[in-house]
Amino acid sequence: MPDTSRAFVKASVVYLCLGAILGALMLINRWIPLGQVAGLVRVSHVEMLVVGWLTQLILGVAWWLFPPLKLGLRGDAPQSVRRGQAQRGSEPLFWATFLCLNAGVLLRAIFDPLYSLTRIGPFSVLSGVSGLFLFAAALAFVANMWGRVRELGRG
Repeated sequence: MPDTSRAFVKASVVYLCLGAILGALMLINRWIPLGQVAGLVRVSHVEMLVVGWLTQLILGVAWWLFPPLKLGLRGDAPQSVRRGQAQRGSEPLFWATFLCLNAGVLLRAIFDPLYSLTRIGPFSVLSGVSGLFLFAAALAFVANMWGRVRELGRG
């Protein structure tokens, strides 16, 4: 498994644990009142499980398992142009996907409950900026993977 995929999978496991802890707090809050904060973490719980865990796990495994880019030969050279990690696409662009995705998840998970609790305007803006990071991550991932999506047995 490449380093990039391992980073995605490990981060997804962290989000799974954090999301499970938040879910447990919400469940405990039904029987033992933990205060207003326990009810405010629902958005963070969903964000961490759906985007942080599930989506990140899918992206990391897709980067690892999708078919490699087409191998091209340079002129008369017997060696392939793409080898190893280069067969997967742009590694820096994939790291950018990782950073944007995690920035989006963390901004939303932290600042949405803070805004709900305090009603301070900048918290709302930061929660909204998370969507831009998630959109950038989606665009970067699609741009990087598009060439690897093809019919079985072609290329």
